[in-house]
Amino acid sequence: MTPFLLSLLRDPITGEELTLINQKIDKNGNIESGILVSKSGNSFKIINGIPRFITLTPIRTVSSFGEQWNFFNFIQFKNQWLNHTVKNTWGSTSIFKDKIIIDAGGGSGAQSKWFLEYKAKHVIILDLSQSLDDVARRNLKDQDPSKYDLVQCSIDSPPLKENSVNDLIYCHNVIQHTPSVEKTLHALYKILSKGGELAFNCYPLNDKGIIRWLRFHFIYKNIRRVLKRLSFKSRLRYSKLMALLRLIPILGHLLEKCNFVFQGDVPKIADESLLIRLKRKYISALVNTFDYYGAHSYQWHLSNKEVKNLLKGLEPKPLYILNKKEYFKRPQPIGCALRIIK
Repeated sequence: MTPFLLSLLRDPITGEELTLINQKIDKNGNIESGILVSKSGNSFKIINGIPRFITLTPIRTVSSFGEQWNFFNFIQFKNQWLNHTVKNTWGSTSIFKDKIIIDAGGGSGAQSKWFLEYKAKHVIILDLSQSLDDVARRNLKDQDPSKYDLVQCSIDSPPLKENSVNDLIYCHNVIQHTPSVEKTLHALYKILSKGGELAFNCYPLNDKGIIRWLRFHFIYKNIRRVLKRLSFKSRLRYSKLMALLRLIPILGHLLEKCNFVFQGDVPKIADESLLIRLKRKYISALVNTFDYYGAHSYQWHLSNKEVKNLLKGLEPKPLYILNKKEYFKRPQPIGCALRIIK
């Protein structure tokens, strides 16, 4: 944990400042261990350089994410991230340069790694799962340890000072997995300072028309209801089988249209061989299917009206909300996020 982070941390229960005691400093000048104490007497341990705010939300609610990203990693999806999320939300990676970025629900740490590669000033990952102690450390091992922090916490109670984030809070494909989308959005908006940006998206509800309604409510919901009860290995076997079938022309397309598998768009790479492209399509279908039908405790799909009502409820009112036209379009541009400027 860097000394910089210490200046931002607050007791997530009371909002009070935290005092560091019994600290141990590593060779880089970062805080390896210690205890953070508030005036109210609440205390939070720093273990292996990570402050642990894990008393509010049970870790078991996100354990499936830890299993998922420790196994799959996500680092191989940089091309999709650039061509979908970055392109359809900001247009280019220049937005990240010299920014302090809060990666809310950063999971594998892959996107934080990419933020740093595109010259972010500092990145703070907030995540509740065990991935912080495994895959996130692996993905960030080649980065300057003074430029990032890992914080184990729930993003619906971020342990950061109100109005302290001047640059960017990034919450992509995460907020739908929290107990309450509304509570999490308000909590993240609360730590954003005037002029700062919160970029977020939520799984869209796409059930208009009899075919879409049947596909979502009858097929998707029932498949997920069954798969979420199974073991990690059983869900993985299902995803591997569906990912293989997705490669079969016509059959694979029909299976995705019927919501048995989810591959999504796989951007082409110049001069890649057919074998390499098929492998990337298989991996995309495997990871996306496993995630889409995962054992996550929460998985919300919100209609356009519900998202618009969430935005109306933000106080103080946002100065700007960017990407509204694109975000509420159907089909929605892949990876597009709303940009809220406070």
